[in-house]
Amino acid sequence: MFTNEFFKRYGFRVLVVIFFLLPFIWMGTKRTFMSNSNNVADWLPDTFAETHEYQWFLKHFPYERFVVVSWQGCTMDDSRLEMFAQKLVPGQTIDNIARWTDEQLKAELAVEAEIGNGEAVKTGKTTVKNEQQEKMAGSGEPLSSAPQPSAAPAADLPSLPYFKSVITGPRLFRLFKEMYSGEGPGAIKLTDEQIKRKMQGLLIGPDGNSTALIVTLTKEAPQGKDLTKVLEAVKEIGRECGVQPRIAADNRSAIVRIFSNAVKTVKEMIYGRNPEMNGVILGGPPVDNVAITHEGEQTLQRLAGICGLIGLTLAWLCFRDFRLTFFVFWTAIISAGVALASVSLTGGTCDAILLSMPALIYVLAMSGAIHLINYYHDAIREEGLDLAPERAVRHAWSPCFFANLTTAMGLISLYTSHLIPIAKFGLYSALGVMLQLLLLFYYLPTLLHFYPSHKIAAESTLNIKNNAPMQRIWRFWGGLMIRFAVPVVLLCVSVMFFFGYEMTQIKTSVKMMRFFSGDSEIIHHYTWLEEHLGPLVPMEVVVRFDNERCQTMNTLERLRLITEIDNELRSQLADDIGGVMSAETMTPPLPKAKAGQRKGTSQIVREKAINFALDKGRNELRDYIAVEGNRSLRASDLLYQETLAQLGITSADAERLCSVGIDDTKKLVNSPADREVGNISPEEFQEYKDKAGKWEREHGTDLWRISLRVWSLKKDIDYSQFIQDVKNVVAPIVAKADKAILETAAAEPHTKQKEAEQDDKPVISAVYTGMVPVVYKTQHELLGGLRDSFITSFVMITITISFILRSPAAGLLAMIPNLWPVFMVFGFMGNFGILVDVGTMMTASVALGISTDDTIHFLTWFRHGIDQKMNRKDATLYAYSRCATSMMQTTLIAGLGLSAFALSTFTPTQMFGIMMLAILTMASIGDLVFLAAMLNTPLGKVFEPKRKG
Repeated sequence: MFTNEFFKRYGFRVLVVIFFLLPFIWMGTKRTFMSNSNNVADWLPDTFAETHEYQWFLKHFPYERFVVVSWQGCTMDDSRLEMFAQKLVPGQTIDNIARWTDEQLKAELAVEAEIGNGEAVKTGKTTVKNEQQEKMAGSGEPLSSAPQPSAAPAADLPSLPYFKSVITGPRLFRLFKEMYSGEGPGAIKLTDEQIKRKMQGLLIGPDGNSTALIVTLTKEAPQGKDLTKVLEAVKEIGRECGVQPRIAADNRSAIVRIFSNAVKTVKEMIYGRNPEMNGVILGGPPVDNVAITHEGEQTLQRLAGICGLIGLTLAWLCFRDFRLTFFVFWTAIISAGVALASVSLTGGTCDAILLSMPALIYVLAMSGAIHLINYYHDAIREEGLDLAPERAVRHAWSPCFFANLTTAMGLISLYTSHLIPIAKFGLYSALGVMLQLLLLFYYLPTLLHFYPSHKIAAESTLNIKNNAPMQRIWRFWGGLMIRFAVPVVLLCVSVMFFFGYEMTQIKTSVKMMRFFSGDSEIIHHYTWLEEHLGPLVPMEVVVRFDNERCQTMNTLERLRLITEIDNELRSQLADDIGGVMSAETMTPPLPKAKAGQRKGTSQIVREKAINFALDKGRNELRDYIAVEGNRSLRASDLLYQETLAQLGITSADAERLCSVGIDDTKKLVNSPADREVGNISPEEFQEYKDKAGKWEREHGTDLWRISLRVWSLKKDIDYSQFIQDVKNVVAPIVAKADKAILETAAAEPHTKQKEAEQDDKPVISAVYTGMVPVVYKTQHELLGGLRDSFITSFVMITITISFILRSPAAGLLAMIPNLWPVFMVFGFMGNFGILVDVGTMMTASVALGISTDDTIHFLTWFRHGIDQKMNRKDATLYAYSRCATSMMQTTLIAGLGLSAFALSTFTPTQMFGIMMLAILTMASIGDLVFLAAMLNTPLGKVFEPKRKG
């Protein structure tokens, strides 16, 4: 490939190509950074049951994006609460909150139905909402009742429909007050204290007075990285309300500001941060995702420079030559840029985990460049400057290519992980490592061709037995390893067995709050919110009622079942949860059903009235009750005739509905009533709606949501055990109710239930979902991914080294010293109970691939010595003299360079930096101690190439 005079002929073309590609690398890198977005809920693939169930839950109970807003002194009597809420959603007030909610619900249902006099109703600023606005304005309301595009009034903030609704402690209190006013027949009256107790865990803290705003975001609100705009809009409104401190104008010069920010950054890195708590205090999923993005980017901005400076300093110490130092540095920078650009150029996106990749590629590129320059200098010493780059590449091609290949194999093994950020990190890092070879074999030698090392050429010829200090050290060290080879190997194996056993004690964690250091703003905010309001991490239980087989259980009885579950959860899991929210929370207390007693006439009448009221008000409980099941009204549907029969309509009726865009039962149920739609009169349309509603009650599946809030900081909860505890509470109650339904069905042989009794599916069941099960599954997959990726990388690298050494036995034995660092570091973590997180999980396979680099270089020179008729002892000393120094240099550059990330405030990146330093240090010991000693035991014979003849 690299013929004589290759770089003399093509060197200038190589420089032109690189120069031409630099703008594309820059643009690709910038686009990758701009795509940085994080959402822990999206880490698992759609194929997992937990992900599927969570997506299913969001489909039926949308609008889960909410932000909790509070501040120091935010209490029920704080006048700023209502001002803040009205600025977030103009028109929604404490006086019209009930009517607003009702009108908004109708607007949403109309939008979902996507009809309007035969034309689709548009989302956003819809005709329905405008009509709603006119209706409310005509009723004498002081402000428009429709949600306006949000609006932080500040001119520099975009006017976008960020906020859908706002509920505050006083507003919720007003709703409950009206609900439990005691007015009307059969109404219930609750005192203020009883209402406040009912609200605890919702919007009132343990002290009975602390409160907050829960701001629900619209579908149009930004996603991903742009969520920052939403939080900035909240803070800007906080400034207008006197809650958030105003930003003071900074009139200092640019130089002073830059210097001041640099000093502040250094102080924060040394002494930690002290976030101010005198403004708005935020919580909720959008806040979590923005915080992850911010911490990841801040880590890269602050520590990438330190990482580069460490590498640059070490490179200069290795060569004491600014020209060579610049070559190494520049090659590494371009390599990192190419790796980052490959993400956006292949249609990928960035996340906080992937932001660790450029530093990894940077130090690996520096390591490869140092090896190549050492080969280049050896080529000069052996045969002079003429064609030295070509000779260096020919000598370096095999060890450097296979070293990068094994590193890429260690990285690509992470692609087997089911955690999407880890799989992306492995894929793009492996791609970056292999693309780096192009720069290593073409660009760097071209620079060396045009700017050769005249100083090295002026030195004496190569002599591995000279009296240089490092050569004397390696001869002494190699002599010790040869003399005590057997004891050293036995000691290393014994230590490996001990720490290998300790690896079985490893525990994992991916809890959201563990991603942040204790001095981060989000930790301070969540600590305050949990102390003053309660826990925020959501877990959901959805109780499913098969309506077709559960017709004997009316809405009131279903609500009683939900109430029983709520009470048991509050009673048995009081230490783990801060609140339980369901339809029971939003309805008056129910009259208790006395088991074994016959109901009197008055009780029967009262329960029928309550059940009628519940059925009529189901739409108002839409956040907690939904119906699953939908049938098409189109004639092409396979179940068309059955659907018509069940609905009790004709094909002509179905055709009329389809002609105005209502082609399924869900759209029909959600369409606003009392509207003339196409050629269908309001009376006829209401009749169709009633039939569709009846179909849902008889053939759909009722979904009743129970929402729990779990501690994230105040108490360290084992999510695996917590999920099981919830199931232990809910499952027996659901099973008992399911059994009762089946027994009732068995007693009525002419009902539909009897026909379906043999169905394997239960009549009543429960689904457990939300962030807690998703995080637990992520944690489980973390440990499984660590195991699977490590095994995969071990097998691939072993096969590769066996191919290089042309001996399966030699390949397998060569891998044993490379297991040494992984066993040592992860065994240490298991022994001392240090949790494995996302950043830690990546290091085992990565370090296995990187540590194999030095093994390949050492064995390459060992076998060269054998080829020159040396015995194994002399060949070992020869390998020490030729590559031990560069091995130590690359270890120092890679390990110390990545160790800069130990200063990160983003815990996964911090652990990645610490682990890489520890593992690479242990890898050097594995090669320069374990491997060297093994070569001089009887096992070393398998490494000798077979002699011909």
